[in-house]
Amino acid sequence: MLEPLANWSDPAKRRLWAVKAAHERDEARLIELLEAYLFLKGRKKALVSSQTLRTYRTALRDYLAWAWPEGAPGPRVPLLKATSDDLDRYVHDLQTRGGHLPENARPLKPASVATYLAGVRAFYRALEWAGAAVAPEDVHAPADPTPREERRPALPLELYRRLLEHLDDPEDPAKRRDRAAVRLMAEAGLRISEVVHLDADDVFLAERLVVVRSGKGGKQRSVPITRGLARELEGWLKLRTAYAEPGEPALFVNTGGRKNRGRRISDSMLRKRLARYYEALAFPARYRGAHMLRHTAGTRFYRATGDLHVTARLLGHSNVNTSAIYAKMDLEGLREAVDRLEDEEV
Repeated sequence: MLEPLANWSDPAKRRLWAVKAAHERDEARLIELLEAYLFLKGRKKALVSSQTLRTYRTALRDYLAWAWPEGAPGPRVPLLKATSDDLDRYVHDLQTRGGHLPENARPLKPASVATYLAGVRAFYRALEWAGAAVAPEDVHAPADPTPREERRPALPLELYRRLLEHLDDPEDPAKRRDRAAVRLMAEAGLRISEVVHLDADDVFLAERLVVVRSGKGGKQRSVPITRGLARELEGWLKLRTAYAEPGEPALFVNTGGRKNRGRRISDSMLRKRLARYYEALAFPARYRGAHMLRHTAGTRFYRATGDLHVTARLLGHSNVNTSAIYAKMDLEGLREAVDRLEDEEV
C-alpha cells in the first residue's frame, strides 16, 4: 500500500488524478483513491481491517456498475456530481433489484445495503478529500425490521457438538487444525481474522492464555481458555511441526496443496472450509458462517457469568453496550424458562 499512498500525497495531483479517474471510469484508480483515503484519513487509518477493505472495494465496484455500466458511452449519474437523491435511488435499487455485479444480482438484505452504502459514502468522502466532489449528505440505509439478536443467532449446543464430532478425525490434519480454530471462535470468542493472524508464540499453554495481537482496531487482548481447549491447541501445535515451513510463525498453516503448503491459512480459505462442513452436516441457513461461532461464545460467556462487563472483556468490546445483545441471544436460557413453566403445570 506504500506506493498508492505516495501517489495521493500531493493535493494538486490528488485532485487531478481523481477527476481524471472519475471522467474515464478508471475503476482501479478510484479504488486506489478510496484505500489511500481510508489509510490516511479514515477513523482507523493504518489499522483498517483487510475485511473492511475488501467490502468497500466490492461496494465501490457495484456502485460504479450502477452509475456507469461498463461499456456504456457515458454515466447514468455523473460520478463527481451525484446528489443525495441519486444515492437514495441506488439504495432503493439494491433493495428491490439487487446488486449490480454478476455475482450478486439479487435483492440485498438491509444489513448488506447498509454495508454497501457505507462503502459508497467513504468513496465520496475520498473524492471530497481530493477536492474533486462534495460528498452527498442525508443518505441513510433502510432500517432492518428484524431484531439484531434474530439476525445474528448463536449455534445451538447440539449443533455445535455435531460440528466438533465431524471435525474429530485423527487421520485428517486439516480437520484437526480446523477443529482447534472453530473452538477458538466458539469457546474463546475470537473473530476469524484474529484466529488466522495468531502466531504459534501467541499461545501460552501453561497459563492457558491466547494473546490476540491483531484485534479489531489494532487492539491487543489476552484471552483465558479452558483446559479442554488448551489440550486441543497443544495437540495441534505438535502436529503443526510436520507441516509448517521453516520460519513460518503462523499458528494455523495450510496442510495440503502445493502453492501455500506450510504457510499461514487465509480467512477466505477457512470460511470456505467452514461452509463445506455446514453443508455436509445440513445445518439450517441461519446457523452458518464464521461470525456465528463468536456469537456462540458471547452467549455462553453471558450465560455462565450473567455479567456483561466480563463478556465485553473476553470478547474485546470497548463498550459494554455492544455485549448487551448476548443477553437477548440466549435462546437456550429462554428455552429452559419455557420448560420450567411446563414443569410447573398442574
